[in-house]
Amino acid sequence: MIIGYYIGVFDMFNIEHLNLLRLVKEQCDTLIVGVITDEFVKSYLNKTPIISFDSRCAIVEAIKYVDYVLPQGDNSIFLLWKKYHFNRIFIGTDLQGVTQLINEKKQFDEVGVEFVSLLHSNSINNTILEKKGYNSSIQDNIVLGYTTGVYDMFHIGHLNILRRAKDLCGYLIVGVSTDQCVEEYKFHKPVVPYEQRAAIVAAIKYVDEVVPQSTMDKLEFLKNRHFDVMFHGDEWKGTDLYNKYEKEFAQYGARIEYLSHTEGISSSILRTKILNN
Repeated sequence: MIIGYYIGVFDMFNIEHLNLLRLVKEQCDTLIVGVITDEFVKSYLNKTPIISFDSRCAIVEAIKYVDYVLPQGDNSIFLLWKKYHFNRIFIGTDLQGVTQLINEKKQFDEVGVEFVSLLHSNSINNTILEKKGYNSSIQDNIVLGYTTGVYDMFHIGHLNILRRAKDLCGYLIVGVSTDQCVEEYKFHKPVVPYEQRAAIVAAIKYVDEVVPQSTMDKLEFLKNRHFDVMFHGDEWKGTDLYNKYEKEFAQYGARIEYLSHTEGISSSILRTKILNN
């Protein structure tokens, strides 16, 4: 069995992170990911992560290709190897040239552990966007859930909503807003293009299927594709629009479950942090 250990920062999780995780998983049976602590980033890379360590860990752990996540500080990777016995060590593009890793490579060469330096990969693996089929014979026995969003600059708030939604249904469909849809109601383009946003959402363990959201009319989707419950942010609860949706949904045997947002994080907040960083 090949056990891989991949070390990276994973700040502002993006399509390159996702593709490299997928490529690494293809080269090992079990994938352990060491997420670099904030202190390590500051000491060795001379910068402060935009996303907190806990949030970076949670997002990486939620990716379908990842089996385990460990904190990677300035402690010895060689000592970790003695505990977890990984056969290959993969170094992320953001850690090439870090002195500590170069020095430890000599120790790993002596025990036959392979070091693999990862290259940039911005291509999208479209296979993860394919619908995951489920047995139609058991469809009546599971709760079909639906939620939508832009998921621009994927963050812990997005992940928490998807996790909570999946906890309340058996099969979760996620509508990711197309670029055109976002422009029509937000009057600006998302930072991350649709294909990349959809690919990241599709790779989250809690998501069963991703579909494009080309219109903000939730009833239109319900008429074409039945679901039992739609999950939405609780800031819309009690509004005229969603009171109307609740009545219309009931006619189709569906309901709305309102979920609270994660405080202190949003795509708008991230835009500001990036500009000020």
